[in-house]
Amino acid sequence: MPDQPTEPRQCLPALRDTVLADWIDAVRTHVPRAAELPAPLLIDTLPAFYDELCAAAAGKRTDYRLSTLASEHGGERARLTHYDAETVAHEFQLFRASTFAAWHRAGIALPPDVAATINGMIDEAIRESITGFVLAEAAAREQFFSALAHDIRTPLSTAAMAVEHISRIDDIAAARRLAELAAKQHARIGTMLADMLDVTLLSSTQGETLDMQALDLGALLHDVIACSAMACGRRIDVSAEPAHGYWHRESLRRAIENLLGNAVKYSTPGTTITAALHCYGGRVALSITNAGPPIPPERVEALFQLFRRGAAQEERGWGIGLPFVRSVAERHCGSITVECRDGQTTFTLDFPVDPRPFLPARGGVARRHP
Repeated sequence: MPDQPTEPRQCLPALRDTVLADWIDAVRTHVPRAAELPAPLLIDTLPAFYDELCAAAAGKRTDYRLSTLASEHGGERARLTHYDAETVAHEFQLFRASTFAAWHRAGIALPPDVAATINGMIDEAIRESITGFVLAEAAAREQFFSALAHDIRTPLSTAAMAVEHISRIDDIAAARRLAELAAKQHARIGTMLADMLDVTLLSSTQGETLDMQALDLGALLHDVIACSAMACGRRIDVSAEPAHGYWHRESLRRAIENLLGNAVKYSTPGTTITAALHCYGGRVALSITNAGPPIPPERVEALFQLFRRGAAQEERGWGIGLPFVRSVAERHCGSITVECRDGQTTFTLDFPVDPRPFLPARGGVARRHP
């Protein structure tokens, strides 16, 4: 007779690829934010975690609490994805379901005490991954505010010095140059504080429903552009249809300001920036287009990562603007896309004319399948 396995649980490691494939299908189906992740980033530390589960199921002594697999998984989700803590927990719940389902199909039944051990390890992994996620987010926020406190000192002291010198000189031309210097530093400080306000809004309203009110989006767009064009001294052409709906005024104002600021910063000097707004099928599309160097494909996703500075040395800021814009789009049940073509870069916000009917369902889905 051919040799028979002495213990079916010894076959569990051979099912790892099956479990991971089933889990990827489940997580891409039930976790919208997972759809954008490449497979290596999505899988992350789960193969090693599965091996830990197999070792425990086979009766090998292991103290999973000594491992940092789950906390590292949560930390990487905070640093590299748009997950929230609830989404991290949901991933592990889907992993639990995929693991036990694959084992059941393979005819492997665990004794109750072993099943309890496996479930306990997954519960512990959920707790550790959420802890890692929260700590990574807290570290990123601390880094941001430390950088803000440090970086704001330079323009503040420069502006103060310029103003002080103006009061001591009689040369009108020199005083004008100092005034221009002080104004430039004042503008830098204003940008930093605007970034700080965006982070505050992004954090304080996380998980909450924005208060949607009747709004003329076309009028808001024209208002923001009028202020931005005056501030930046650039030509901004507008093509906007009447667009009346229900949205959150202040968050959309800041989103448009961020997109325009981004277009001014990265466009070829002297070129025209274009803003367009049109309605279609119960939705609106608002786009900002600038001429300039294309965004490298490998950097597109990084643009939307919170607290990610630009790669180039001359790129200033803390990587807040575009993540904030994406958050605003998602809070309006919409999305933001970027397209680089023929020397033009276009960012487009797309969302329903009235997101309110979708918000309860969206909130319900978020609780079950973040």
